[in-house]
Amino acid sequence: MMFGKLGLVMVVVRDMDRSVTFYRDVLGLKLLLQQSNWSQFDAGNILIGLHPEGDEVKVSPTTGMSIGIYVEDIDKAVAEIRSRNGRVAVGPRPEPFGKWALVFDPDGYSVQIIEMARSLRAQHKLAPESGKA
Repeated sequence: MMFGKLGLVMVVVRDMDRSVTFYRDVLGLKLLLQQSNWSQFDAGNILIGLHPEGDEVKVSPTTGMSIGIYVEDIDKAVAEIRSRNGRVAVGPRPEPFGKWALVFDPDGYSVQIIEMARSLRAQHKLAPESGKA
């Protein structure tokens, strides 16, 4: 069996409207679809889907999954998230791979904000830095 490229990450949420507001207005992702039972965002090379909590799926932000979003300038991205009332829990701080910050969505899921070091950008399938020294 051949698997294709990973294309979707689903996040189980308690309040669809509150979560749509966070991913659209705080993180700035492009909303593609909003319904009471499914909302979907364009996150570059992957889609992020929001699914309401139900009998089969539960909100569980501490079970070992985190979303990571690459940015060109982490300081600018974090400042923008804060200006939109996002809760930045950690950073930005330097890491061996570049710079990193941690934000939490309304249900407590961690969203990593990552500025990859120039030397690692190709390995992560990122274009060379544009305009940053």
